[in-house]
Amino acid sequence: MNFIWISIVVLSVTQSVLAENLSENLTLDQYLNLVLKQNLDLKIEDAKLQVLDAKSVSLGLPPPMVSFNRMKEEDGSASSSFEISQMIPFPTKLTANHSARKYAFEAQKQSKFFSQKQILLNAKLLYLTLWQNQEKLSLLQEKKTLLQSHLKLSRSSARSDSFATVHLLKSESDLDMLDTEIESAKQMILERQFALATSINAETSFKMIAREPKISGVPLLSDLQNSHYFKAKELNLESLNAKVTEAKSSWLPDFNLKYKQMEKSAANMAYNEIMVGITLPFVFFWEPYSFSKQANQEALVGQYELTKEKRNINAEKFILLSRIESLKKQLDILNLKLIPRAEKRMKLVHNIVPRDLETLQDHRETMEAYPELKLKAIDLRLEFEKSVADLEKYMFLKESENE
Repeated sequence: MNFIWISIVVLSVTQSVLAENLSENLTLDQYLNLVLKQNLDLKIEDAKLQVLDAKSVSLGLPPPMVSFNRMKEEDGSASSSFEISQMIPFPTKLTANHSARKYAFEAQKQSKFFSQKQILLNAKLLYLTLWQNQEKLSLLQEKKTLLQSHLKLSRSSARSDSFATVHLLKSESDLDMLDTEIESAKQMILERQFALATSINAETSFKMIAREPKISGVPLLSDLQNSHYFKAKELNLESLNAKVTEAKSSWLPDFNLKYKQMEKSAANMAYNEIMVGITLPFVFFWEPYSFSKQANQEALVGQYELTKEKRNINAEKFILLSRIESLKKQLDILNLKLIPRAEKRMKLVHNIVPRDLETLQDHRETMEAYPELKLKAIDLRLEFEKSVADLEKYMFLKESENE
């Protein structure tokens, strides 16, 4: 007998250890740190930035060309020559092209910061959704326990009251329906755990358990600035303006320098040759005109889009602030007034035995009000956090996040 009990204890401990190895009880900050270190989308954004960084350092000058020529004449004599040529675009073309690439790199850097902010905010909401689903499952199970307790009381009243029997049948059906909600909540938790594992590039066996995070503060208008998204748009517009300068320079000539050295042969004297050539782009005037017009229109489109988005976002900021303040007030009413009262009523009714259909219904409504209000509170909390995240998009990354 003792051996059986020892085996049961060992098995329980083993299962507990295995469960701990397959799951992680992480705080929100710990999880976000893992996202910063391991998220593949962040690594992709960093790789894109490195590509543009490599492009931005070059001057854009075409490479020189070196050629060697060996000539053999009929009398058997031979001579050699070599030639070096270099094409040099007009200086404003080089400087404008380099500026356009530098601005494109800076725009991509701001875009990377914006993407990082978005990924962190989405990860935070994913974590909060897991916590919400965990809480929902717990509250549904609590509601099930309360409903089972109510059913015991209902059965005693149903023996002598037909209406109480109808109430009992409905409650039993509601209990069965509650089981489907519990199964749905379990599935949602599993899906969120898979999504969280993917966000930190972990195996699907990694099952995270979320702890209740501290509620987010309401951002102040003074803290809100143009996001990295708008900085990226502004720098991209500067890149387009630099391309306009480059396109206007297409009217200007390019230079072609060439040096040739020829050895002495039976037929020719040794000589050196220097040549300077220039292009005449204005001869085919429609080409530079087309480039210039296209660059101007692209820059104009970029300016209009930036102005439009800034106006739309400035309006959205005030709408989000108003919504956040309203949701915060609703949360305070639920957590500070409605839920404490519902808990007090539930405790008072707990020991009271209902005697008729009316008191049975009152008993059930009172017992269920407490978990239902808490369910509403966690749904409202997630809606509040989503609105805060939408507003935080327009705040710059903190220095710790920017590293």
